[in-house]
Amino acid sequence: MRILSLLVLVFGIALAGGGVFFASKYFKEMKASMAQQGPETVRVLVAKKALGYGAKVTSDTLQWVEWPKAAVPPGAFTAVEALLGEKGDQHRVVLRAIEPGEPILATKITKFGESPRMAMNLGEGKRAVSISVDAVSGVAGFVAPGDRVDILLTRSAEGQLLSSVILQGITVIAVDQDQYTGSAITRVGRTVTVEVDTRQAQKLAVAQQIGNLSLTLRGIDEAVGTEMTTVTADELSGLPKKEVDPARQVRVRRAGSLQDVKIDDNAADGATTDAGAGAPTTGN
Repeated sequence: MRILSLLVLVFGIALAGGGVFFASKYFKEMKASMAQQGPETVRVLVAKKALGYGAKVTSDTLQWVEWPKAAVPPGAFTAVEALLGEKGDQHRVVLRAIEPGEPILATKITKFGESPRMAMNLGEGKRAVSISVDAVSGVAGFVAPGDRVDILLTRSAEGQLLSSVILQGITVIAVDQDQYTGSAITRVGRTVTVEVDTRQAQKLAVAQQIGNLSLTLRGIDEAVGTEMTTVTADELSGLPKKEVDPARQVRVRRAGSLQDVKIDDNAADGATTDAGAGAPTTGN
């Protein structure tokens, strides 16, 4: 009887041990199978911390991240030698801001030993245009490379001052000759260089000849597209803008300049019938 009980106990222990063994093996195989079914990955060099324009790319600023092989962006680096040279001492400088965890791309850094230039910091189809500013028109030096601004034109027209927003959400790429955004010192510059397209560059060239330009600093996350209207000097008085019926106006030429003159009801007949030397003359 004792022998039978002992055999049953041994058999039970063996059965339990076998179950644990085969269960463990099954789960290991299932885990390996699931791993094989996942996307194939490769190691990609990414920024360990934020890198602004002009920052040097060194081994201390980099880290490895497993990246899906099919989603590796063009120009990414999968070998340290390709980025920093065989000895890891080659000179590379950031041309466009790189965020932490973002892959280092060849289009965002200089080549070996190359110094950054303004043209390298321009987007495709963009142009760099400089604007003269002072402490007031340049927002007291608080505009820095990387900020976005609206550009206002103040000019004299039709006998009064007008202010118009001619460009919105324009990126500043340099203040004076400084393109680096890492300085915390507020400095009033005399020129601000902005990134625009060809049409916008033409607008700025004309605007600088006919009036004064000034900048307004936009919020970081503020969307572009707010409708802006022209402001006149009359509006500053608080009085409603006078609406003049075009039919009650006549354009006259005086001393080689054109002016729109309102026709007085009492003098309308005399102005239109008098052909003397002082009669208004219409023209375009």
